[in-house]
Amino acid sequence: MILERQTSNHNGLAKQCQPNGYLFFVVVITLCASFALMFTGIASRTYISTMLKYDAQELLSTYSNRVERYPDSLYALSEKFRFDCSEDDQHYLEQISYSDYMIRRISLQLKNGIKCSSFDTIESDRAMKPLVNNVNKNISLWVVNELNDKQQIIVAEWKNHLGSMFVYLEPLIVDSLRNIYCDDCVLTRLTSTENSNISFFRGDASLLEQEPLLSSTYDNGLRVDIYVSPRLMNHYEQAAILPLLLLGATFGMIFVATYRLFLTRRLSLHSLVEQGLARKEFIPYYQPIVNVSNNSLYGCEMLARWQRPGCDMISPMEFIPYVEKSGQIFPITEQLLSRAAREMDKLNWQETRQVISINIVPDQLEHPDVMKRALALLEESNISPDQIAFEVTERKRFTDLAMASNVIEQLRDQGIDVKLDDAGTGYGGFSYIQQLNIRSLKIDKMFVETIGTSDIKLSLLDSIIAFGKEAGMEMIAEGVETCEQSTYLANRGVVLQQGFYFGKPMEFRDFAYYCKSIVASSPCAVVLV
Repeated sequence: MILERQTSNHNGLAKQCQPNGYLFFVVVITLCASFALMFTGIASRTYISTMLKYDAQELLSTYSNRVERYPDSLYALSEKFRFDCSEDDQHYLEQISYSDYMIRRISLQLKNGIKCSSFDTIESDRAMKPLVNNVNKNISLWVVNELNDKQQIIVAEWKNHLGSMFVYLEPLIVDSLRNIYCDDCVLTRLTSTENSNISFFRGDASLLEQEPLLSSTYDNGLRVDIYVSPRLMNHYEQAAILPLLLLGATFGMIFVATYRLFLTRRLSLHSLVEQGLARKEFIPYYQPIVNVSNNSLYGCEMLARWQRPGCDMISPMEFIPYVEKSGQIFPITEQLLSRAAREMDKLNWQETRQVISINIVPDQLEHPDVMKRALALLEESNISPDQIAFEVTERKRFTDLAMASNVIEQLRDQGIDVKLDDAGTGYGGFSYIQQLNIRSLKIDKMFVETIGTSDIKLSLLDSIIAFGKEAGMEMIAEGVETCEQSTYLANRGVVLQQGFYFGKPMEFRDFAYYCKSIVASSPCAVVLV
């Protein structure tokens, strides 16, 4: 799927700057369509099978990582309790269920038979069926029915000498494939080698009559099977006919191969980026971050834009995912920093206490030499280190957390802050906050835009805010576009805000004017309660 998006982005860039190059391409493919029809059935079925297997493999990888982390995460959770069902235990039961969106509820059962739960009104004595008796000596996995026996969920049990802790897990991972495709055409089933009669699944049970598309068994005895409805396969076969006509005709295939070889050599996205770096086409834009408690400018976030000669300004969504994967994000960041350092000096930024935030990816924190080059560029300006913050995105995984943690500590020793960008939307979630000792986070727009709606993610926003306040973290909300959103966030203690409501990303000239003209007033009267 990533490769498909990158191909789409590459084609989009070519269309912007080479609009006539595809005219003959379209004509030739149209002429070849009649020859391609005989091949579409086989090709389209291969295509959808490959796509489903890719998504399923991603799901199985997620299962593997989650199961491997069960012992450490459950042990850390159990350490919060005294196992006496006291007021302290009840407080932590409710707090954890409220703040962790992966947990539906949590309960304790003491050795003397006393029970307590984060939701006392919910029936706690439902019969649980053993899925995996011994993930390790302390942990077992169970299956229990919920919602009048119409829904199953997984329960992880942690046992010690004081009693048991039962963690009822939200079935988010199991539902992921169903959310991508449809509720009744994809089914995920978990069983164990210990007891194949006990299973956990979500979806249409009739799919169990099919052969699984993909299966995987883990060392602890947990087995995952992915089932797909023939109806879904047929649907995608029909939907894929038109694009897969390209595979049918010999002349068309030769032409496409030749034409794409030419594009790869002359107009590939990689080559275009290299060309853009040589011509210094990547420029920084600045979006203000406002402290709404006193209507002052907290600072700004530096954002990448690509201005190719003779083309419209290219959105970062067109090229950032690719350059992060290809490694070209390193020289792009350095080019942006070099220009931003000069521009900030023109604003006398060092005479303020305002902060400039710079986006980076995990790879940059895992390579000390890359960070040294970036810092050297910033040192050419007069900006104080405590006016610099790096925002690390969760779009890519960290591969060396120990190295990243070491680099972050070195940055912090110099006074440079590291923030977690798009908190709650990427790979690591809030585990990175603990493992990397991150003290600042940015709340993603996808949560902010639920304010004033009945979207379930609004409760996740409240959970993120509650977590940040409990941890004493600095929080910045992104994507604030309305007075209602700004007021909602401010009344919950999130006073650092960024978004179109305060100002769009601007080139330096417009941002300089913004900084000089900003006054201590706001079109929205924010009342802190």
